[in-house]
Amino acid sequence: MLAIRSEPQQSSPLSGVGDEFVRSDELVRVSDVGFQYGAGTVALENVSLGVREGEVLGIVGPSGCGKSTLLRLFAGLKIPTSGTVLFAPEAASAACAVTMVFQNETLLPWMTVHDNAALYAKFQPIRERRRTAAQRKARVDELLHMVGLDGFAKAYPYELSGGMKRRLAFVAAVAASPALLLLDEPFSSVDEPTQVQIHRDILKIIQQLNMTVVLVTHDLAEAVTLCDRVVIMTNRPGTLYSEHVMEFGAGRDVLQLRQTDEFHHAYAKLWHDLSKQMISSQPSAEE
Repeated sequence: MLAIRSEPQQSSPLSGVGDEFVRSDELVRVSDVGFQYGAGTVALENVSLGVREGEVLGIVGPSGCGKSTLLRLFAGLKIPTSGTVLFAPEAASAACAVTMVFQNETLLPWMTVHDNAALYAKFQPIRERRRTAAQRKARVDELLHMVGLDGFAKAYPYELSGGMKRRLAFVAAVAASPALLLLDEPFSSVDEPTQVQIHRDILKIIQQLNMTVVLVTHDLAEAVTLCDRVVIMTNRPGTLYSEHVMEFGAGRDVLQLRQTDEFHHAYAKLWHDLSKQMISSQPSAEE
């Protein structure tokens, strides 16, 4: 079992039970987590949240509420000021525990599409490198085919459109077979029609590979489309405000879904809670 710990603090009403998993199917849990930056800004406070194996969990909240900070705690890129990040044994012992797709461009411009997608192999343990080059190539080729990039394997990033680059960044993270995939607003830089096409591609991969995903997004339509569950965070210091279950099923069609009353109803519920947090962050007329 892998734990990223700090000094414990008093639990909040939303917290779980210390370092224990509240549900047996949870892959990772943050318990009573807080984070304070060196300058004194408190980004997170008393956050307790579990991620269930095989689900896509969305995190939504006002700008500056600590969404990306929370994602970096899951990734181990930051250490909580208080509380605990705990991984289940199957995640901690996986060849690759976590991969992450960032908002900014991370592709290596001197490497081809295929080599960018296969870069993970250079950083894996010796036992994983024993897989033959043919096996690794077959996996990467399959993923590139699933996102429509199989005809661009020998191209370089500068030859790709913005949407193609975002697909490649996703494939590069998925190719390592992570126990947990983290997405930090990875598609915000492309137009909405392109986003919808990307959503179709990545949802197919996520469901086919039964991946566990945490998605941070400002896009409520994206959250409704891709996620099984969405949590809304409060203003800074960020903590959990509400939780919403998306009940569209694994077989949902991304294009058809957006035309349904159920989609618009789910969107409205998210907007209701998010807008309350946005309004509360505005200074009053007396200030």
